[in-house]
Amino acid sequence: MPKIGQGLLTSGRECQGTLRVVDTIPDVLRLMREDLSDVILFMQSASATAATPLFAKIKGIVCTAGGATSHLAIVAREFDLPCVMASAMEHTNGLDGRRVRLNQKGEIFLDN
Repeated sequence: MPKIGQGLLTSGRECQGTLRVVDTIPDVLRLMREDLSDVILFMQSASATAATPLFAKIKGIVCTAGGATSHLAIVAREFDLPCVMASAMEHTNGLDGRRVRLNQKGEIFLDN
């Protein structure tokens, strides 16, 4: 599995799932109609509270912004979700729908 990113694990544990990009409210609404039991959300904004209704159904969160005190990280802790904040990703295009693994060090790996 190639490493594609590194961030700060602010809550949760290791997990694997399908990365789904959430940048807009229409993204959230689209995902609300899908089975999210294997989904890890990929977000650019640490204040993306519109995605909160998805948290009870997903496996984890990766965000390229924020830190441990960001609203997104705090809410993720309340849901006991694995959450990697301030993630530096090698590439972000083409990740939607790809399988990834998050580990206890905040590393993000692409699942081949």
